[in-house]
Amino acid sequence: MSPDTRSITAPITHNLWTIARICQALSPLLERRFLLDLTHAPAHEVMNVFTAWQNVAATAEKRSSADATPVATALPTPTETEQ
Repeated sequence: MSPDTRSITAPITHNLWTIARICQALSPLLERRFLLDLTHAPAHEVMNVFTAWQNVAATAEKRSSADATPVATALPTPTETEQ
């Protein structure tokens, strides 16, 4: 896409890793560290920093969704309580 060409429709970004998505997945302290690392990285290292923090954020997302799952599955089903 040339600089003059503008996309008419916005891309679907719900599965893409962006700086914003990484920030949302991190705690406030880690978010600050991520942004500091990213903004202080030399140009040739920016993608390496982004990729490293993407892995951290992916782990954080997996843990937060895994933490939510046991609460729902730990409740007894109605048939278990009746027996």
